[in-house]
Amino acid sequence: MPLARYRPVQPTRTARAYVQRFTRPGDLVVDLFCQGPAVVRETVAAGRRVLGLSVNPLLLVAAHLGLSQPGADALNAAFTRLADSLKGGVPLHRHVASLYRSACPACGASGIAVWFAWDRDGGYPFRKAVRCPECEAVQEGAPDDEDVSAAQRIQPRGLAYYYALDRAAPPGHPARERAAELVDLYTPRNLSALMDLSLRLEELEAEEPVMTALAGVLIDCFDVGSNLAPYGEERPRPRTLRVPSRYLERNVWLCVEDGLARLLAAEPSPPVQRAEDAATLVRGEGAGYALASHAARDVAAVVPPVSAALIFADPPRPDGVFWALSALWAGWLWDSPAAHALRPFLRRRRFDWDWHWRVLRAALYAAGPLLTPGGHLVTFFSDPEDASGALLASVCLAASSAGYILEGWGHSPEVGHRLVWRWKGAESTPLPDVEALGRALLTEAEAAAVSTLRRRGEPTREAHLHASVYAELARRGLLARAAAIPESGDSPRAFAFATGVVRRAIEGDLLVQLVDREEVGGVLWWLLDAGHIAEPVVSGVELPLADRVEAQVWELLAQRPAWDPEELVLEVCARFPGPLTPDLALVRVCIESYSLLAGETLRLRPEDDPTRRAAEVKALRDDLAGLGKRLGFEVRRRGDWDVRWLEAGREAYVFAVSAAVALGHHLLARRATDEGVQRCLVVPGGRARLIGLRLQRDPRLARAVEVDGWQFIKFRHLRRLVTEQELDCHALKTVLGLDPIVEQEAAQIPLF
Repeated sequence: MPLARYRPVQPTRTARAYVQRFTRPGDLVVDLFCQGPAVVRETVAAGRRVLGLSVNPLLLVAAHLGLSQPGADALNAAFTRLADSLKGGVPLHRHVASLYRSACPACGASGIAVWFAWDRDGGYPFRKAVRCPECEAVQEGAPDDEDVSAAQRIQPRGLAYYYALDRAAPPGHPARERAAELVDLYTPRNLSALMDLSLRLEELEAEEPVMTALAGVLIDCFDVGSNLAPYGEERPRPRTLRVPSRYLERNVWLCVEDGLARLLAAEPSPPVQRAEDAATLVRGEGAGYALASHAARDVAAVVPPVSAALIFADPPRPDGVFWALSALWAGWLWDSPAAHALRPFLRRRRFDWDWHWRVLRAALYAAGPLLTPGGHLVTFFSDPEDASGALLASVCLAASSAGYILEGWGHSPEVGHRLVWRWKGAESTPLPDVEALGRALLTEAEAAAVSTLRRRGEPTREAHLHASVYAELARRGLLARAAAIPESGDSPRAFAFATGVVRRAIEGDLLVQLVDREEVGGVLWWLLDAGHIAEPVVSGVELPLADRVEAQVWELLAQRPAWDPEELVLEVCARFPGPLTPDLALVRVCIESYSLLAGETLRLRPEDDPTRRAAEVKALRDDLAGLGKRLGFEVRRRGDWDVRWLEAGREAYVFAVSAAVALGHHLLARRATDEGVQRCLVVPGGRARLIGLRLQRDPRLARAVEVDGWQFIKFRHLRRLVTEQELDCHALKTVLGLDPIVEQEAAQIPLF
């Protein structure tokens, strides 16, 4: 789908859950910043009408392609007509391919260059890859004199250049100078090929779905055909509009063929019902969806007041590169009002967060009166690269100052941020006392961060702390007061002011950074004064959230005989709202540890039936006691441990036997033991993956295993030990860990 590397990832079923919760069949839902098909598809599937809006017509192409694709025959036929259209009496595909004709660096046969690598400052190609028909391979090597001559045959300021420039910004337009800088991001050869393609596409006669699909292919060619791709390294997307010192010039025609092949190879999604037009849909005279190229701040011109039951907003990011390129590419594809509306983005060079939240506020302010009395605004977004929480801060500042009240929120690294708002109407906010406001913000931010960690009972990612803090500041009206700081004068800018306070609250004296590594998703924070203790009666800190999530999963599976997998995930998450929102990875691994998939439904594993597990745990405790006596230990069954083995009056082994992992309860609570004792947690083998995840995501647990020398023993392994008659206390230490709990089943060493 076009622009995939620029568009935010929208997880599946997120929109549908809110649609089912907040609307009724037939209600109107608005996707205020449509950036793809996900929201539209899930809303229509739930039986509601949905209108998707975007000021960027390229994003609407991506949405259309995700909702309905033309048939392969119609698309191939149209592409053939495009390829066979004449350019100077030669079919277009042959003309464009001839621009990249090159000798094979291995055998000298005539072939087609896949790419040339250029030296920006020297202005010459220094490397090439050629598809050779004789070698039947792509061969790399140095360009020859003919390659250099071929690259210079097309004049830098020829017809293609001025056509491209005039389409982006006509003579006399204020953005023309900026547009010229963008046109210069293409080699004359690639620019000529791309303009020939866009001109022939504009002249092509085909049905709208086919034209949309071909436009999507060409958008991707505009993207990969520029000089912004560095040679010798992979970048997800360009971060600046500066050409790298060594860059790639890709063969445009091969890019077109690859794009078409990907489109044809993609598994087609079921088509979604489409209304005749936006006006018909909004009036309720049509069902399904409609997409409209429209700025969100002018949404009232399309949607009447009090008519939308739900508004989704996944805000556009302040990505100057993407918006400048979008304005350029839209101008190349269409001479239309929608394309012209993007021209201001050619001139804007600065897309900072202070600008972002103010523009977003204007859009949300315009959308508020459209909501029905019981209507909601749901802002949901994710940006893994936004470690500082800037997008979250911008959304909360904008919504709070546009007249919305925060009703609920959640965050997980897999889905991102989800905030539910109610419209109350914007009110005039007096100019704040900045110094007093700063103190209030800091006090509440610190309290929110500390409260979140105490309630979760475990180290928490920085992104989740940001969510907790900004949500609390929005709920208390403090962000709306910060938004009232005037833009001029000596006062700080509202965005920098609010984010600076939140940063000081998190990085201050109350919290400590435990770890910063990729496998746990970045920085983890914990309470400076909580240390190793997890028992509420000791430190005021709840047992780890992961322990509670595991218990909740077991309880839900035991209560109901069958669950839809996603329904169970949503039900678990609903039990832990706001600051307690668990990671989806944890929820899913907990579910996997306790359930079996039978067809399309989940059921509790038979062995995890509470009555059966209770009997099994009791039997294993008795087995441990019997084994200890047989090995010559003194056995005791009371105290902090289920079973204790003593040697010469001192504890040698202590055992906790549990059907649940509950690592926080077992590993972090300080139970009385003799020095040097071997601590053992006996759990079902089906919990192996859950234990591995828990040790990875909570460094306190990993530290406890290391310092206290914990040994994990599977139920089945303990049964083997009990039945091994030749086992003695000298061999015990060797065989105790031969079936490690955190390794894959295939890698485990059989005991006997």
